[in-house]
Amino acid sequence: MTVEQKSETLQRFVKELGEIIPSFHITTDPYEIEAISGDLSLLPKYHYKFKETYLADVITRPGDTEEISKVMAKCREYSLPVTIRAAATSCFSSSSPTMGGVIIDMRRMNKVHEVDADKLIVKCDAGISWIKLIESLLDAGLAPKCYPTSYKSSCVGGYVASSGKAGVGSAKFGSIKDTLISVTFVKPDGSVEKITKDSKGDLTFDNVVESLGMYGVIAEVEMSVTELKTSMEMVGYGFKTFEAAMGYFLAIKGNNINKPFFLSLSDKKFEKLAHKTLPTRPFFVYAVFYDDADKTAKAVAFCKETADKGDALVVEDWYLKEKWDDIADTELTLGRMCNNPVFQEYLIDDNRVQTFYEVYADEGRKYDYKDAFYVMAGSGTNNRIKLFGLSDIANSREFFGIKANFHTMTKQAYKQSDKLYTTGVVNTFYHLKFNPEDVANRKALKVKLDPDELVNSYRFVKAKMKFWRVDFLFWVAKFLYTVV
Repeated sequence: MTVEQKSETLQRFVKELGEIIPSFHITTDPYEIEAISGDLSLLPKYHYKFKETYLADVITRPGDTEEISKVMAKCREYSLPVTIRAAATSCFSSSSPTMGGVIIDMRRMNKVHEVDADKLIVKCDAGISWIKLIESLLDAGLAPKCYPTSYKSSCVGGYVASSGKAGVGSAKFGSIKDTLISVTFVKPDGSVEKITKDSKGDLTFDNVVESLGMYGVIAEVEMSVTELKTSMEMVGYGFKTFEAAMGYFLAIKGNNINKPFFLSLSDKKFEKLAHKTLPTRPFFVYAVFYDDADKTAKAVAFCKETADKGDALVVEDWYLKEKWDDIADTELTLGRMCNNPVFQEYLIDDNRVQTFYEVYADEGRKYDYKDAFYVMAGSGTNNRIKLFGLSDIANSREFFGIKANFHTMTKQAYKQSDKLYTTGVVNTFYHLKFNPEDVANRKALKVKLDPDELVNSYRFVKAKMKFWRVDFLFWVAKFLYTVV
């Protein structure tokens, strides 16, 4: 297709799209397209290579499921690639329009449709932000069971479409999939399907959760919620060794008195970068309990009793308050500490966190950059581990050295039967390398639902980069950093 033919096709498409959605919710403005064609993050220009190369042609903002259905059908009719995005906070190019085409921006779909306080159920649009949903539930005396630490900016559908296995509430109530009752889903051909736990069709919750929208659009979500509790308490203790901190972390996570609403383990470098005042001790464990007063008090007493058995140093109350108040902004704060923040996230099992950290500490001795280590408890035996590397944009050798170190840790994660927490476009080559069986299953379903691979392409089943090439480049980067 020539440039002129493509232009004429897009003009016809936009005109027909205007019969579905009000024209002021459709744009081809190049500045808005550049702003929307990628993740909204503080990551450096290196991570925007997809944004520089792959720009959408049209952005549309549907207002309800019916409009999404018609838009998807229209895109299929014109064979136009589709990228579904909402708040775009994943920071791994998960919202990149890798084939151009149309971006469906979900943020206009931000309504709460139903709140049932008796059955403890809420039904809402997938484009609603978590903070708006939380505020909407307050009037009914309810709250979500789990949500991401990025709740101030991220949207419900994005958490469902990503892993959703770690965050606030997940250690107590389970993952986002555990809370789902139904999902209203729009397939690539525009057909609408309601998916439940008992669904027997092509799509199940297993296909929707952690799919990054590769099978279609999550339009509406129905999920279980919890009643507001009467008591919230936070405890924190410092430890001299990672082994001692991890032992305490697992004891709190596995206690049968009251599961923590939030639980984290961080090193001193993370604390120093994230907060104004630096506490002593190399490692810290923080736990938040949210329940009725009696259960919360018993959990706090258990934490103190367990800490007293070891050489734990209590964190003062004023610092705990600052810690909890900043929980939604902490990771973002680290990104402002340098010109070139780099990070990688992993999903590591309880029994393998210690081994993962030991490899990380051993590898870290070969490097000399600002780093930080952070663990957040997830559902079941899951934990989200986030590694930070803070570099200067002018020091490319250091930057690629950090990336090489994270590459080593990613291979270690898969070697010990764990995986990345967030895949996205830039990490898909790892999935292709280490999870061939899952790739085959996803590919078969992708071909069935989206034979032309038009919807959220280059996620999980197809990558822009080859593993062997990246492996070699990072080997060279590691050599240059550690030897030269």
